[in-house]
Amino acid sequence: MQLDDRKKHILGALVDCYVATGEPVGSKLLAGMLEMHLSSATIRNEMSELAEMGLLEQPHTSAGRIPTQAGYRYYVDSLMNAYPLTKSEQARINVVLRIDGSDLDGVLAKAGDVLAAITGCVAVSAAQRANIRIRSVEVMPAGRRSMLIVLVASPGVLRSRLCKAGEDVDADMLAYFSNMLREKLAGLPPEAATPELKERMNKALMQYAKALKPVLEAVFDEIGVLGDAEVFLGGETNLFCYPEFHDGSALEIIRFLEQREQLSKLVDGVRGQVKVRIGTENGADLMRSSSLIAAPYRVGGKTQGAVGIIGPIRMPYAKLVSHIEYFSSVLSKLINDTFPDE
Repeated sequence: MQLDDRKKHILGALVDCYVATGEPVGSKLLAGMLEMHLSSATIRNEMSELAEMGLLEQPHTSAGRIPTQAGYRYYVDSLMNAYPLTKSEQARINVVLRIDGSDLDGVLAKAGDVLAAITGCVAVSAAQRANIRIRSVEVMPAGRRSMLIVLVASPGVLRSRLCKAGEDVDADMLAYFSNMLREKLAGLPPEAATPELKERMNKALMQYAKALKPVLEAVFDEIGVLGDAEVFLGGETNLFCYPEFHDGSALEIIRFLEQREQLSKLVDGVRGQVKVRIGTENGADLMRSSSLIAAPYRVGGKTQGAVGIIGPIRMPYAKLVSHIEYFSSVLSKLINDTFPDE
């Protein structure tokens, strides 16, 4: 879609004004804002043409105009100016570098909380599981017949789970089992932990099988989900602050986002540069009034996941795009510094 300079200036100014105020924008207000010194009548005619092109709409007969989803899309793709972050804004994001965590999932969850606080939106972070190797599997007593499984894998993955043994487990049984886990599983990718391997290990338990077979089942269950993408939400209640969601849709959106499969679909395909998905571009009916801004983070120069925000379609795109770009670069540095050998 091609617009002449006059229409571009009017559309850009209208989007900026509507994002700032949340109120429909009239021709008189735009006449006082534009550097082109156009009359209200001229602006009104141009706004009518922009509406016919599907870029603006009029919510009420007597009201001004607001951008449509297509209007926002044109603005982001063709009119949006780069927003230079201030030193203060950079400093707020650099707080992420002070996050302390022993596993990647914990770091991503904490980073999401920081991003939500900075942007006032819902933060989403996702870890793609690629080139995973099991580093260690530890099993330790956690009460009568209760066992704690601690599974460590690279890059930066730590999972823990409580399970029940079939019988009381003594020190000799635990030592035998721990040696078996180390010898059979350490260094393997998750896909190598096959049912055949589990069956061989079950047979090798011999007289300890009744006590330890349920624990071995739990170990393999945890290994089985190592390759699944992990997604984290932060600042969900921020949605309640926006008038767009005062109709009760905020709670519906939060419930939708808490479904890991749905959240994974939203951030799937975020590669290369920052991605902006507006309204129905998110592919879910509940997200038709929301936008997603996300960017990849990298480990060792390779994309390993994404970090981003979800908020109303009416958002300051230029500012938030700059925040997400800078945040993803800082998060990449944190992950590479925290897990240098991954």
